[in-house]
Amino acid sequence: MSSDDHRPAEDTASDPWAPATSRPDTSVTAGTSAAPRRRRLFVLAMVIFSIGVLFTIVAALTPFVLGRDAPTILYVGAMLFTPVGFLLGLLYAILGSRPPKM
Repeated sequence: MSSDDHRPAEDTASDPWAPATSRPDTSVTAGTSAAPRRRRLFVLAMVIFSIGVLFTIVAALTPFVLGRDAPTILYVGAMLFTPVGFLLGLLYAILGSRPPKM
């Protein structure tokens, strides 16, 4: 942009090389975006993974506390919740590494 450029203000709003003061805010935080959805995905992944880890710990401690094998539901819960939470966390990381859409 040179000093002899006399475009109207609405023309510079769509110019990606215009100074930030003459453009409307189009950052990821403005308006509706995928950022809150990704945040919910992260929280969901952490909750599911934590439930799986909790099932694993309880299944491992049950023989010491009760003196017998843990119920099957603890093993099944650990086998389901932990990898699903991990995969959701991996999905969150992959989606978070992409640049925002313009």
